[in-house]
Amino acid sequence: MSPTDTLAPARRAATRATALPLQPPRARRAFPVEGWRIAASTATWASLVVVACLWAAHAGIQDVVAGSTAERLASVGRLAALASADLLLLQVLLMARIPWVERAYGQDGLTRRHRLIGFLSFDLMLAHIALTTVGYALLSGTGVLAQGWDLVVNYPGMLLAAAGTLLLVVVVGLSIRAARARLRYESWHLIHLYAYLGVGLALPHQLWTGTDFVDLPLARLYWWSLWIAAVVAVLVWRVGVPLWRTVALGLRVEAVVPEAPGQVSIHLRGRRLDRIGARAGQFLVFRFLDFFHLFDDFIFIVAGRLVYQGLASESVDYFTSLGFRCP
Repeated sequence: MSPTDTLAPARRAATRATALPLQPPRARRAFPVEGWRIAASTATWASLVVVACLWAAHAGIQDVVAGSTAERLASVGRLAALASADLLLLQVLLMARIPWVERAYGQDGLTRRHRLIGFLSFDLMLAHIALTTVGYALLSGTGVLAQGWDLVVNYPGMLLAAAGTLLLVVVVGLSIRAARARLRYESWHLIHLYAYLGVGLALPHQLWTGTDFVDLPLARLYWWSLWIAAVVAVLVWRVGVPLWRTVALGLRVEAVVPEAPGQVSIHLRGRRLDRIGARAGQFLVFRFLDFFHLFDDFIFIVAGRLVYQGLASESVDYFTSLGFRCP
């Protein structure tokens, strides 16, 4: 047998093997963006309808139609409070990083809706405070300021609610574009987290003095379900999933490479990073364990005027560039 005869079967086998058609990679199913958007919008409007029905079931419409001026103001104030609390919790759900909602709207779309709903909820909260205080003042025959003080001091849970309101006022005030532009993102983000504390401080007031919450079993079921859903969503997708991914993938900073003044490239390494499933056009959000850097914000005020706000480590270079001699 010649060498040619010996190699012929192998060559024919290789030819047959290469002639087999290649299987294309299995395509992922298209994400039903429009379906999830419709579902999210429907759930949002349905929650507001439920809140209005709960208010009406607790003599809300009757107070507005046949009640006195004080009863009308107090009733509308209750409706404003219920709508504000509902939108506030929906706002938390919007930014809870729920994957289906994020893929339906995109992070930029969610941020816009979060901002819109946040300001609307805040306005309704202020309306609730004003209408309820004035309504109760008319019912008791006292002044508005005296009635407001009585509500805060003597009603269960109102001191906590007042503290939560102050926190929300600070967060919303610093979210106005003119104020936010003067803050570093890290500082603004840290302050923004106090909104969660403000929402939590309002819960005892709703439990202990909210008649629409206390008197109706269906109302209690609805509000508890919404509170639990918001808390679970935050703990799972904003805390649990990022921690699990960090541990499972073994993410570590391998190098920080300066690219330009004030710009660096951060090189990461880890295990099986292909499991992230990232695609072109997407972005990733990383939180680096540099906790104390959040407080490295130096504010210098002279004669009541803001002279400098920024990193303490950059303050010497800033004042030196202006001609001041710094030690």
